[in-house]
This record gives sequence, structure tokens and C-alpha cells, in this order.
Amino acid sequence: MEQTLGKRIQLCRKSLGLTQDQLADKLGVTAQAVSKWENDQSCPDIAMLPKLAEIFGTTTDALLGYQTAPVHEATIDKNPKEETESEGVHVQKGGWEFHWDAGRRSGIHFALMVLTVGTLTLLSEVLGWNVPFWSILWPTALLVIGLHGLTGKFSFFSIGCTFFGGYFLLDNLHVISLDLGNFVWPVIVILFGLSLLADALRKPKRPRFKFNHTKGNNHLPVKDFELGEDSFDIDVAFGEGSYNISLPLLTHGNIDCSFGELVIDLSECEEVAKNCRIDADCSFGELHLKVPGKFLVRPAESTFCASVNVVGQPDATPVGIITLNADVSFGEITIAYI
Repeated sequence: MEQTLGKRIQLCRKSLGLTQDQLADKLGVTAQAVSKWENDQSCPDIAMLPKLAEIFGTTTDALLGYQTAPVHEATIDKNPKEETESEGVHVQKGGWEFHWDAGRRSGIHFALMVLTVGTLTLLSEVLGWNVPFWSILWPTALLVIGLHGLTGKFSFFSIGCTFFGGYFLLDNLHVISLDLGNFVWPVIVILFGLSLLADALRKPKRPRFKFNHTKGNNHLPVKDFELGEDSFDIDVAFGEGSYNISLPLLTHGNIDCSFGELVIDLSECEEVAKNCRIDADCSFGELHLKVPGKFLVRPAESTFCASVNVVGQPDATPVGIITLNADVSFGEITIAYI
């Protein structure tokens, strides 16, 4: 079967690692126009073909299917300022982004714990607080363990460690004082047990293969992004993320955004299944869901001190329907039709 012009454009774009938005910016058109080209719903203007060929490092004849020409990697524009400067530190347009691997993050947290314990012990001696070393060490360790867990992903147990570690540290340093008598430890054990149960009962992840997602040309590895043959799973906590989901058929998606901002672009999904469903859990965060107008999103909301907003409108006759199960607490979900 002969390949269409739209499929050749899509193949060349993906070979260069460009998103539809990035290609649209280079051409001065909208991402929706590029999406329509690739889905053979329309064709680029004849004057646009030479520019497309230049970007792809090929010829107009190859784009039109008259000859085969390779896509040259050298045609990708790279700004040296956007490359990785050193391990764990990445420079992008608009600012810095830090990426720590697990070993480095653990080392930094351990170093901060040692510095905190040492500093507070020294201040206790100099200022006459008379706080024993152990009374500083164990709540500081509990606090750091909680913070360490939260930098990886959201966890009720980590929240509990952070809260109680900080409370007992301040209490031992006589900054705050709250006498709970003999009830304090049973209450703490019960709360920790409930937090462990809440973490265990959270929605399980379906097994999928994992890979490092790259954003533009910056090659920034991103954790907790899993893409299957017809589904995706994204989990972002205490950070920001922007992802383009490119699937021939989307059947299910799972989104977990806690204490952060997340942008999901579905414009590169060609079709959605009949019972397509996206489960979105947004707590203390913002989720922006970009959807092409050919799909209709039906939100099923469960909100508490939160909102689900819709920007724009779908096409008059959408070709697919996505059910959005939105569980939002102290956050916001925006559905934007593009």
C-alpha cells in the first residue's frame, strides 16, 4: 500500500524527534494544521513543501513519494545553551532545571541531615538550650526521611514522617510546646498505619515498559512516565511536566498530579477507543489537558475545593469520546480544545 503524504510528513517529523507543536512553530502554522496533514484530513500548501523538505533534510520529490531520501539528523537546530551542562543540571530556555538521580538525591538528603543535626547541636551548646543530641537526631532523621520520600513521588506515609519529624524537632528545641500526655504515641502509630493503608489502596499501576521521555532537544530524562501500546501512565509530584502522547489508538490513561503542574497533549493521538477513559487524580496541583477538537471529553467530576474548566469547543461532529474521571482536591483541571 502506497504511503500518503501525511504519513511521510509524520515519519520525517518523528525521525527528527520533533513534536507537532515544534514543527508548527518552524512553519508558522498551528499544531492542529500539522495534525490534519498527518491524518490526511488536509494537505499543506504547495508553497509549504520546500520549507518542509528543508526542515526534514530531504527533497520535495521524496515528500511527494517520487523518490526515497534519508532524513538527515544535521537538520535539527540545536542551541548549545540548551544542552546538558553537567550531570544533574540542565540549562533550558527560560531558566534552569535540576535532575537528580536516586543516588545523588539520597546523598544530598543525608548530607543535609548531618549538617542540620550538627548545626542544631552546636547552637544548643552555644545558646544554652540544653537539648540532648538524641533529641535532635531522631526527629531530624524522621523529617529528612519524609522529605526524601516526597521528592520521589507523593506518599501519605512520607507526609506523616515530614509532619511528625518537624513537630517533634520544634518541640524538643522548645520552639513549640503541646502536651498530649500518654495519647501522643498511640495517635502517631494509628496515623502512620492509616497513611500506610492509604498508600497501599491507591490505584495500582498496570505493568508497562518504561523509558526516558525527552522534552524537545534537551534530552531530559523524566521519571514516572510509562507508555503502552494503547495507554499511558504519568505521575508527577512536586514539579512540572509537559508530555505529548503519540498513540495510534488510545484506550486508557492514568494521570496523578500532586503539588505540581502538568500539561498533557493528546493532539498526536490518531484515534480513541469506544470506551476510552482517562483517570485523573489532581491534589494541590494544576492539570492542563490539551485535546484535539475531533475528540469530545466528558468529565465525571469528584471535586473538593477544586474546579474543572473547559476552554474552547470540540468539533460539531467529534469522531471519538473520552471519559475523564476527575478526582480533584485543592487543585484545578483545565480541558483545552485545540
